[in-house]
Amino acid sequence: MAKDKRLLWVISYHHACNDGTLMALVALLPILFVDLGISYYEVGLLGFGLVITVAVQLAVGRIADRAFSSYLLEIGAALMAVSFVLLLFVQDFTQLFVAVIAMRVGASFYHPVGISWISREYAGADLDDALGVQSGIGNLGVIVAMASSGFLGEAFGWKTPCLLWAVMNLGAIVAGMYVVKGHPKDESVVTKKEPIAIRQTFNKMAMLTLPIATGGAIYQVTSYFGPVNLTTVHGWSAGSADLLFAVWITVGTLTSYYYGRLRERFGRFSLMKAGYGVSALATLSLFFVSDWQIMVPLLVVFGALLFLTYPALFAVVTDSTARGERGTAFGILFGFQLGGGAVVVYITGLVADISGEPAWGFVIITIMAALSFAAVHLWERDASSRSP
Repeated sequence: MAKDKRLLWVISYHHACNDGTLMALVALLPILFVDLGISYYEVGLLGFGLVITVAVQLAVGRIADRAFSSYLLEIGAALMAVSFVLLLFVQDFTQLFVAVIAMRVGASFYHPVGISWISREYAGADLDDALGVQSGIGNLGVIVAMASSGFLGEAFGWKTPCLLWAVMNLGAIVAGMYVVKGHPKDESVVTKKEPIAIRQTFNKMAMLTLPIATGGAIYQVTSYFGPVNLTTVHGWSAGSADLLFAVWITVGTLTSYYYGRLRERFGRFSLMKAGYGVSALATLSLFFVSDWQIMVPLLVVFGALLFLTYPALFAVVTDSTARGERGTAFGILFGFQLGGGAVVVYITGLVADISGEPAWGFVIITIMAALSFAAVHLWERDASSRSP
């Protein structure tokens, strides 16, 4: 099938809206801490809402494998838009939590559908470049949300970013329907046969589940509790704290765009080991430091290498699975990634409430990053022993 660049950009725009909407809420947490009076525990509980995506993503992935529909992305974007409209009416934590659960259901559609679609459409020599582009644009949405939501919330009220991201998701629906309407249908991904068993797909990627979960935990704990730690313990403003971690994501975005070229030079496994190794050192450092002169270069290096692990994992999973099980494979992958992040950020909230110190989560993800470095090394050694 001819590769349609417009399709890649529209899928990637969906990624930006999906991840940007999620991050807009995270960026507003320092403000919600005051306006709604939420606690560290409740911050962790909001993160724990990611667990809902584990089951939903797997179900969506199975549907995509059995009867692929390009309009699944539009359903997810519509649910994201509705959930952020609901946020305009919340007045307490219970109402906020319900809206967040609705948002998590909507967010469950992009990854098993969008990334498996890219893996089918751009299989072969273009795969790494396409995965790098969609990761980079997804991160761009996160950057915009992280860099702007705190300042907008402080200036105009925290509901203003919610309205803006609801509109962005509506724009994704319009763009998606326009491009998909004229895109030739790939009949090879539409089948009424029973898809490959989940266990069989899982066994092909089982050794990577720890690194996958760690990637989610690092991202969630750092983005949820990095700004909260700086604002509640070290006296930073919400806008300044959000902007600092937007730098982290910005650098990660830039390196994601060049993932294909970096992979050609260094290899997927070398990039992953560098990402987890540096993440272990960086997250341990975040437990101790709050001086921006130290944090800026630390987060630059941290972001540059951590964000390369995501497209690298996608590519390894793609190579390890068959075309007809990609929806299931990415449902499993993101189930572990978001599920791991949800569990660890929830534990972090509990520990922070008990100790009064929101930075303890950094110690947990330091240990996970070190273990993931070892797991990737074992996978690489096993892959080398299997190759002729």
